[in-house]
Amino acid sequence: MGSRLQRRRKEQAVMKALQMHGVFQSVAFRKILQGDEEGWNRKTTRASELCEVQDERAKFSHFSKYIEPSLGKQMVIVKPKQTVDLSKEWTSFIGSSVAPPDSSSKGSKSPEDESSLFFLLEASPPAKDSEGKLKLRDVSSDRVVNLSDLAVPVAWKPGEPFGILVQASAENFSKVGTAFMEGVLELDDGLYVDQIISVEVQGHPFNLVDPLVDKDVGFSLPGNNLDESSEFPSDGSEVKSGRQSRKKHSSQFTKRVEKQKKGTDDKGGVNGALSDSTKPPNVLIFTGDNPQAAEIFEKATQALEGVLGRDKYVVYQLTPDQLAGHPWSENTALLVTVGQAGTAFTKEQLDIVNDYVVVGGKLLNVGMNLAFEVGQYAAGKKSPLTPTDINYKAKNSADEVSFRAPYSSDQIQVTSEDSSSVLVSVKGESLVVECAEDRGKVIHSRLPLVALEQVTDENAKSCLQQILADVLSRLQITCQPEWKLPDLTPCFLVANTPATNSAFHNSVKPLLQKSILKASPVSLFFASNLAEAEDKVSADLLTVLSDMSPSSSAFDVDVYMKNLKSKVLGNVLMYIEVVPTTMTLFESFMFKVPKTVGAVAVASRQTKGKGRGGNKWLSPLGCAMFTAHVQFQSGTKLGSKLPFLQHMPALAAVEAIRTRPGYENLDLGVKWPNDIYFGGKQKVGGVMVKSSCMGRDFHALVGIGFNVANSKPTLCVNDIIEEYNEKNQTDLSPLKVEEVIAWTLTVLEKMIDDFQREGHLQFCKHYYQRWLHNDSVVHLEREDGPEVTVIGLDSSGFLEVKDKDGKLISLQPDGNSFDMLKNLIQMKKR
Repeated sequence: MGSRLQRRRKEQAVMKALQMHGVFQSVAFRKILQGDEEGWNRKTTRASELCEVQDERAKFSHFSKYIEPSLGKQMVIVKPKQTVDLSKEWTSFIGSSVAPPDSSSKGSKSPEDESSLFFLLEASPPAKDSEGKLKLRDVSSDRVVNLSDLAVPVAWKPGEPFGILVQASAENFSKVGTAFMEGVLELDDGLYVDQIISVEVQGHPFNLVDPLVDKDVGFSLPGNNLDESSEFPSDGSEVKSGRQSRKKHSSQFTKRVEKQKKGTDDKGGVNGALSDSTKPPNVLIFTGDNPQAAEIFEKATQALEGVLGRDKYVVYQLTPDQLAGHPWSENTALLVTVGQAGTAFTKEQLDIVNDYVVVGGKLLNVGMNLAFEVGQYAAGKKSPLTPTDINYKAKNSADEVSFRAPYSSDQIQVTSEDSSSVLVSVKGESLVVECAEDRGKVIHSRLPLVALEQVTDENAKSCLQQILADVLSRLQITCQPEWKLPDLTPCFLVANTPATNSAFHNSVKPLLQKSILKASPVSLFFASNLAEAEDKVSADLLTVLSDMSPSSSAFDVDVYMKNLKSKVLGNVLMYIEVVPTTMTLFESFMFKVPKTVGAVAVASRQTKGKGRGGNKWLSPLGCAMFTAHVQFQSGTKLGSKLPFLQHMPALAAVEAIRTRPGYENLDLGVKWPNDIYFGGKQKVGGVMVKSSCMGRDFHALVGIGFNVANSKPTLCVNDIIEEYNEKNQTDLSPLKVEEVIAWTLTVLEKMIDDFQREGHLQFCKHYYQRWLHNDSVVHLEREDGPEVTVIGLDSSGFLEVKDKDGKLISLQPDGNSFDMLKNLIQMKKR
């Protein structure tokens, strides 16, 4: 109790220092300097090598009256306030939506304004002992303070010291500083913080890719879902040379490509003859400008996913900006509008929704302030919910269900009774109404079908779920109300040789605490047998069983090992039948294992599969889903041209199949920047890369999802093979997931080795043989935007296009991608 009180007093002291000095001076936490403070003041021009040189020499003042020095550390005030110029080799964190303020805003905000408090951390890797092992601090888990829990990452800078710029409230800054003073502050990658200082910022960091939607942003350094990584330019947001400039985008742009002809090409290959479906259809949830939009969306998603057909649809939130500015309707199977108190459509939003329905869209409106009229939707007033007794019989059911549930007292008004039918009514009041609108269909509900938290009775919840399934089926949405997410399962760890097995276990054994290798978001518990593993698998704790092959027939370890021909990559297999996602399983050991270990995590099902740019990846059985750990040094050819890494996994997956005898003419190709397509228009796979840096080494997690043997929700490789056999009178065998994963890892390792030896030019020759964009004419930003011709990849790995004047422009893959069904390159809006 006393230690918590002391910590709180320290935090309050930091807040007081910020209030008194934070506008024009920096508050800093650092190790106590050796020698004379006045001598330090005379020779120091700035508080950190990562800050800018000031016109006025930096002056340091002790503030022991606020916080006494502790554990060789102190808090000081630095005058003038220090500045970080983000245009000087800083790179933005991917996953953060924070944008640094313009330099014009300097000093204009209170230091307690949460949106304006930035601070800089100098960090360094832990030292090594005489045996080369990292010297890690021994801090009990109940005392550890994680930086990622208190601050949002903004940008990072490589080198020594390693720089991290973050944003936080004044209160959280005080908690970070106090934790540093007490020696309990930790970064997710195990780096040690050497100094913390509040700063002003100017300029803009170099941007690698579009920020992810995922809000759980950690401090994996560089700390980003690299998706597409980049080299580090020295001049910030633009890189220019004598003949080209790099254009960075922040709004949507699109590209239209000529439709691929169906049938057989001159090589006998299959070219788009199968299903036209390119991606799983979306179910979009719109909550209007409601301050509780995120919470409403989460609860509505839970209700919908409880009845939607498994692996059929992807549920996303549709924000007001996306409703107005994105081409969201094209792959949307259903729009769900959810209203609560204070929620309303604007006239512009109503017009957009009306246009969607008129041309054939399906709309489920639950409690949104709407009154339906032919040709238009008008906002109504929100009324409180009223409980009542309800009887309901589903469309294809002979049984009637009875229950008591609340409903909105707002009236549903229709002007044409011929085009509407009442599905649920009470005492003459219509509670659920089905309406036809030209080619579209709308169902209005005054019952809380996707807000089940408003219902306390379990029978009523079950009945409302049945009504929801019936309503969705009337909107041509496939339902499977009986299915539940499968239970999470243990991990089976199998190495290709005893030496590799020993290398892995010896590297992690010193870090185990009661057989647990702790990390965020997932820790690993190393069990000795199946009995010990029971009931110890959760979203944040994965049980690992070593030297034991899975009994499940879903994955054949022997087939995988037989087909793996790489030297390192994939030599340690972590197989999990059901896991949230394979991308988060490496944090506990990726910086500890030697370069002779190339771990790969494989799942048969993922409950929260992740795709590029915050997209979700459906994970049905038969899909090859795996993440591989790749290591290479920063000073190598690939290390200096990091953006090329994003292009390799998709190409490796294509080559893994098309280099097999007999499979050469399957029309699989690579869509920029990192998708796998069939026939130029049908997506069958995607890649996401997450990169971190420790010292001089890059660590990349390469995540791949590849439809191998799953015909749903879109198309798979074995469907393509079957169609090819029919057209060409061949007898190619269907592929196994284990084979494709092993082949892909083998090809990827060789591709990286070849790049390190030969450089990017040889890689590009290989890449252009499989990519889909040779000499494509596209439009930037919009359909009537500037017309450019795709040239290829530039020397840094970015997409290079040429405008009508012959000017070359390099486009960073910061969320931008080709829309293969339109004559646009689509740019994702920040």
